Parts: sequence; C-alpha cells; structure tokens
Amino acid sequence: MNRTNADAFRLDINALRALSVVAVVGYHFQIPGFAGGFIGVDVFLVITGYLMTGKVLRDLLRGRFSFFDFSIARMRRIVPALAVMIAASVVAGWFVTVPGLYQKHTQQAVSALTFVSNFIFDKENGYFAMAAQTKPLLHTWSLSIEWQFYIWMPLAVALVWRRGGWLKNSGRFLGQNRRQHRSSDQGCADPVPGAASSDKSRLNTAIAALLVVAGASLLWCLWQSHLGATASSFFSLRARAWEPLAGGLIAAFEITRRSDCRASPMSWLELPVIAVLSWVLIAGSIAWPLPESQWPGALTILPVLGAALIIRARCGTGATRLLGNFLVQRIGDWSYSIYLWHWPIFVFSLIWLSFHGYSLDARHKLVMVLLSLALSVASYRYVEQPFRERRDFWTARRLLGSYSAVVAALLVFLVAVNVTRGFPSRLPDYMRAAEEARKLDTPRDECFRDGRSMKQAPETYCGFGSAEGTGRPSVLLWGDSFANQYLEPVSAAALAHGLHGWIATQSACRPLADDASRSSADQAHCREFNRSTLELAMKPDGPGILVIGGNWGNASEITDLAERLLSSGKAVVLILPLLALDFDVPQRWMEMQAKAGHSVAEWKVDADPVVTRSAMRAEIGQRLGRYRDNPRLIFVDPQSVVCEPHECYLVRNAQANFRDTAHISNVNALQYEGLFDAAFATAMGSRTEKQKELHWTLSAVSVFSASFDMNWTERATL
Repeated sequence: MNRTNADAFRLDINALRALSVVAVVGYHFQIPGFAGGFIGVDVFLVITGYLMTGKVLRDLLRGRFSFFDFSIARMRRIVPALAVMIAASVVAGWFVTVPGLYQKHTQQAVSALTFVSNFIFDKENGYFAMAAQTKPLLHTWSLSIEWQFYIWMPLAVALVWRRGGWLKNSGRFLGQNRRQHRSSDQGCADPVPGAASSDKSRLNTAIAALLVVAGASLLWCLWQSHLGATASSFFSLRARAWEPLAGGLIAAFEITRRSDCRASPMSWLELPVIAVLSWVLIAGSIAWPLPESQWPGALTILPVLGAALIIRARCGTGATRLLGNFLVQRIGDWSYSIYLWHWPIFVFSLIWLSFHGYSLDARHKLVMVLLSLALSVASYRYVEQPFRERRDFWTARRLLGSYSAVVAALLVFLVAVNVTRGFPSRLPDYMRAAEEARKLDTPRDECFRDGRSMKQAPETYCGFGSAEGTGRPSVLLWGDSFANQYLEPVSAAALAHGLHGWIATQSACRPLADDASRSSADQAHCREFNRSTLELAMKPDGPGILVIGGNWGNASEITDLAERLLSSGKAVVLILPLLALDFDVPQRWMEMQAKAGHSVAEWKVDADPVVTRSAMRAEIGQRLGRYRDNPRLIFVDPQSVVCEPHECYLVRNAQANFRDTAHISNVNALQYEGLFDAAFATAMGSRTEKQKELHWTLSAVSVFSASFDMNWTERATL
C-alpha cells in the first residue's frame, strides 16, 4: 500500500474505470459472462463523486474554489468528445434510420448535448426494453445525471461551507484572512495542510450535509424500489445521488484525516485484503444476472460498496503488477470515449444488419468491439487530449462559444427535421407507407396517462364522441395502450350514436379489479388508477357503457373484471386480444421491401393458434359462458377484421395493420369502427338486424367456440 499526495494519479481508480467500461460494453453487446455488466455505470458514479467532491472540498480549504472554473473544467473534459459523437450519430442516422426514428434521434441528440436526456428517456421509459435498441443515444442518460451532480453538489457544498463560516467565524468565506497554514514538511500527506478551526467546522458541516443528502437519496431509492417504480428511478438523480455521494464522502473523510497534519495509523479499510475482496465483489456483480428491471434498488448497494471500498483502500496509488498493466491502464484512459462510442455503434449496426437480412452473431460483435475501440482511441487522442492540454488555445471563452454554436446548429437542424417529419424523401416512395404506420404517438396523447398517472391535459378525464351531455359521460374507455389504440374508431362510433365518453387509459396499466394476490406486482400508480376508475365505473350515475381492453396476462384477469362490472348493471364492451406477434411489423415490412426492391402491398401470416391466442380466447369463452345470453356483455373481436379462415393480414392494400409488435396502426384504425358501432347499438338496445348479425358472427361465435382449435372455416359456417 502506497499512501501519497491526494492529487497523485490513482492506478486503482483508472483500473476501476477500465473494468466498468468493459462491463458495460459486455452487457450491451450481450457477451456471455456480463449479465450484470450494467452495474459499470454505478461504479462510474462512485468514481465521479470521489474525484469531484474531493476537488471541491480541497479548493474550498485552499480558498480558491470557483464554480465557473469548476464547470469549465468539467465541460473541457466531457463536452468535446460528446459533441463529436453526437454529430457523428446524427450523420449516421441520416443513412440508416427511418424518418420517425430519425426525428426522435435528433430530439434526443439535443437533449444529450444539453444534459437533460435522462428526463427525455424517463418520459419514454423502458431502458431495458427492446425499444432501447432503437435509441443510439440512450446511454447519455448517465452523463446527464453526472452533469446535474456537477451543478448541485458544488453549489450546495459551497453554500453549506459559507453558512458554516458565518456560524463559527463571522462570515469568513473561502478561507479569506485565515491564518497561514503549517508547511507540508510537518507531516501532511495532502497538499491541503493543517486547517484552521473554522475550516474544520466548515468541513464537518459539509460532511454532515452530504451524509443527510446521501441517506435521503438512498431511502428514496429503496422506497421507489419497494413500490416497483424503478423505471423512473433508473433515470433519476434523486434516486441515484447516493451513489456519487458514496465516493464523495470517502473523499471528505480522507480530507478530514489529513487536515490535522498528523500521521495517522493505517485503517483496516486500507488493508490489501479489503481491496481484493472488493474487486471480487464487483466482478461477481458483473457476472451474476442481477435483476436489471428492479434497478436501482437494495442490490445496487453491492457494486457501490465494492467501488467505494476499492477507492478507500488506496491500493494502487503506486505501481502494481496487475493494476498497472499497460492494457488495463490504457483502457482506463480510453474509458470515457469507449462508453460514448460503443452504444451508437451497436444500435446502428443492428439496424444495418436487420435491413440486410443478417442475424447478430459473434463475428458481428467482434467487429463492433474493434470499431468501438478504434474510434475511442481516435477520440481520446484527437479530441479529448487536445481540449484538455491546449488550454492556451481552447480558452474558456472559445470553449463556451464553440459549445453554444454546436447547440444552436443542432437546434436549427432539429427544427428542419421536425418540419419535414424526419426527411422522408430519403426513403423510396414505396417504403413511406411503412414509416407512416409506425408512428408511435398514441391517439389523443395529451389524454393518455404515463406510468405515474400524469398527463398533459388538465381535466381529470378527456372527452370523446358527442359533445352533448359533456357533464355526464355515457361511455368510459378504460385500459392501457391496448385499449387506447382503439380510441379513434370508438370515438367515431360514439359520435354516430350521440354518445359522450371519457378516456381513462394509462400506460402499461391493464384494467383490473384490484386484488392483493394478483396486483401486488403492479406499480402503485397503476393500482390507484384502477381503483379510482373502478369506483367511477361502478357508480349508479356513472357511465352506462364500459369499454375495456388491455394487455392481459391470462383469461382470469379479464373475466373477473367483466363479472364485477356486470354486477353493477352496466353494459360491458370487452375488446378481445388481437394477434400475438414477436417482431416489429413496419420494420420487417421495410426490410422485405428493401430486399425486394419494390413495394410489397400484401403480407399474410398463418392463423395458427399461437398467433391468434386461441387458448386464451377459448378460456374467456368458457369462463363467461353463463353470460352468453346476457345482452349487457358485448364482445368486440378485432381479429375478425384482419383475419380470414386460415390467414391474418399484417399488411393489406399497401397499409400496415400494426405500428409495432402488438399495437394497431393509427393510419387505418377506422377499419374497426363497424365493430364498435354494432357494440354501441347493442348496448343501447337499438341495433338493427344487420348489426345483430355482424356482432354475433364476428364476436360471440369466436369467443364461445367449444374448442379453441376449431378451424376458421368451421367458425365462419356457424
């Protein structure tokens, strides 16, 4: 163990950077042995907190802290390489990204360069979802959190430092007029010599404040994890602040020990065995398949503790055989650029491979790794280093001016992208219909609640259909995105019948009658939303027609809710499940057309029991069989629109029926209007003979079939 100046280069920290970035790359590239590699980001945050908090506190003790200088130093370190990577990704996206995704990509590019991308991705949600592989800048969320830490941490510490000085020494700030420090030859190991008593008081006050904030952040993180709200916590500094502060507190306690300018005995935390065990803890966390969907949470403490103990042990300040290995140290040097470049390379490569009909294999991954490494070395040598070393040229003024110019240029380009809706002219004419189909905006998006039950529209429930009787709805549309996707045909049918409705839809929140055994895994916001919606639906003076749909996991969830609603005397319009597909329809359609070199106007798949969800539909029929003659239970079967006896249409008349792997396309949603028109006519008791026939043939027969594997010809004959 080698104890030296606090500003000395730390081989152990650089090696920790190397391990962290290798872990992240291994996880993202789906390399065996890196199942928990995403914890590399948590380790990076600990390192950041240690280095930056220590710098701020030492500068405060020296009386030379400047928030402006601190921010410029951070900008010099982070912004140039980030800006180059973002610019390259925007250029690459022009050639390989479809218009809708390109529009999203440029928006994300602006948010990444202005360090607010964590808020953008939090709104879109789903870091670990497959959709992540369509976002080349998703990894910048951690840089945004890091930058936000750079803003509040020094400001908060400086404020506490100043107020601590007022309490103890008549308002002295930043060490002004304090007595001369004792010289370093009196035994100080740190460049900050023995501090005045007022400085010690300030330091202790700052440590206490950091402890309070770190504790509050950790408690919030654990509470959110307990509630199952980790999707938002993943991108939140509030739930992550304890991670960099774990490193920051180590730096603060080290400064406290050295500020007395006395030789102190070695702590047991500095024993080499502690460092070795900590390295094993981090390596184990990387290799073990940790529950990424529940991150951050209690298990996040493990890699954070491991990183903190390695830093505290200080084993590796001097040369060591393993940590000082040339390759390890170079990867540590290149770690920031490796982190920047690896993810966009992976995403763009996947897009290119998909369009050319290739499946990702080990050879492709090797090429991606080598390309990431090559670009990272170039970025480190020709971007990072010049901006850090050529300070005579890259002054603060030039740095700020260049950054402002790049942001302004990107904003102008973003406007052009939005105006043209992603420059669809880049695509052949025959591929534009596929791009049009994959518009991800849900109908009436301002009325669609996010995972936290928040929406843009101010009213509690948005209305649809007829404007008459707006004070009291006749129809309630309740469910998740799989209900909200039918809003246009539901609204058109309601308007035709003079019905006014309310929208009660929330992202990833299937409608359920709340039950502790069934709903315990659901997020608290979802459970509360379902409870309040059920209360509204059951009111005697509430809506008389309840349209429900969702991404249910099993038939019992559907039938239990339907029975509960029927007990209230209301008419229940149950939207049956559509198709079970395991691929993105517009994307696959584009790939088919790209390979063919011309338009593919029709695309069908076999209507086998798996695709048509026959087992679930048959179970629904069996469970609700006793309501077969109940006129208040009305089925809407969207499969009757897109399926024939033996085949189901994914594309028909050069229009896609789906916008992704499961949701219907907005461009032709009105093809389902007839189903809801018949359903509302039935619910109102005014259906015509034609509507009765349509409803029975397309809905009830398919649901109440005695055997779910009855073929489509037999069902059509009944």
